Amino acid sequence: MVKKVFFWSITAGTLSTIACLIYDRIYFFALSADFSKLINIGSLTGANLIGCLLVGAGFWLLNRWLPKRGELVFNLIFSMLSFASVAFPISVSLPLEIKHPELFPGLIVPMHFFPAIAWYTVRPIFMRPGNGA
Repeated sequence: MVKKVFFWSITAGTLSTIACLIYDRIYFFALSADFSKLINIGSLTGANLIGCLLVGAGFWLLNRWLPKRGELVFNLIFSMLSFASVAFPISVSLPLEIKHPELFPGLIVPMHFFPAIAWYTVRPIFMRPGNGA
């Protein structure tokens, strides 16, 4: 079980990182808003992989503590935390030398949902329906 959740986490983190990088490039070319000093390949990779590994640890723990309802509780907590995490990029003040700071939330807010989307997308690869954990 631990091995399965670990690989699920790595896969979701990698998929989420790729989605973030693609979205970053699309956003840059569409709006010419360059936030590369704040958001770059390293920060996106680190945030997504570490985030998904923490999510995997939470999934494993909840399924261990609550065998029948662990996944349901996990899904509720993960979804709520994804929505709550949006508060940070909306409230952050960017340095004055950054052009178009008002466009920053439009870049980063959707990225907060990519780990959850990736996690739920690759679930069928690692979990058989009705198998629970």
